[in-house]
Amino acid sequence: MTGIRVLSYNVRYANRGDHHDAWHDRRDAVGRLVRFHRPDVAAFQEPLPEQRRDLRERLPGYEFVGRGRNAGGGGEGCPIAVRDDRLEIAAADTFWLSETPTEPSTDWDAAHPRIATWARVRGREGDAELLVVNTHFDHVSARARRESARLLRERLSALAAGESATAGEPLPVVFVGDLNCTPGSAPHRILLGDDPDGEVGDERAETVALRDAAAVADLRHGPETSLTDFSRLIDGRRIDHALISPGVDVEAFATLTDRDDRGRYPSDHLPILARVVP
Repeated sequence: MTGIRVLSYNVRYANRGDHHDAWHDRRDAVGRLVRFHRPDVAAFQEPLPEQRRDLRERLPGYEFVGRGRNAGGGGEGCPIAVRDDRLEIAAADTFWLSETPTEPSTDWDAAHPRIATWARVRGREGDAELLVVNTHFDHVSARARRESARLLRERLSALAAGESATAGEPLPVVFVGDLNCTPGSAPHRILLGDDPDGEVGDERAETVALRDAAAVADLRHGPETSLTDFSRLIDGRRIDHALISPGVDVEAFATLTDRDDRGRYPSDHLPILARVVP
């Protein structure tokens, strides 16, 4: 597969208390930002059902997959959108970050149900497949973030080694999302294979290895944080991440600081963009 551009963006849920930063005042700017940067894959966090509809309307060249975290499919989601002129989706699904990941559930003292949506994508010319995974870790429970990271490592390995893997080689992986933790924190270390509570010989050592795209990129651009209050950056809070498996080259990693026509950020998070070559 040739190089692809993967964007991850927490667009903030539609909160009526946001006043002049309410979703109806931001949705066009979010859509314009994504269309301008034209990623091949766009992964969003937090959009409610009506926001997912708005995103689909504003991104007509993309195919969306994913559902909300609640039992009926409502609530916040982690949808993945794929440029349908370049890529097609071979398979996709959503699971919960809990002890019962196949059903709507909440565990580990998390404040809300948390999910991960995945998609196997391939080029329209029959290129090899790539596994893209999008998630949003809990913002309250440190235990939930740690256990979610451990669950993700195991699930990523199973998905990457699935029916589309060839000759025993796992699929290349791009894992993105709002992890509500900074580089070097326990969940981040777990995802990179350095579990602070793990033991030598732990079976998780056989799970897929991941690398931080921001750390290994040939070119890095933008601030060291990804959090805003809509008007200014909040320093030292890079909580939005892109992680990649071995064999995936990262040509560039950027934290995008586009403002809207009011001079404000379109969300309380900055989008991140990784240019990768699986």
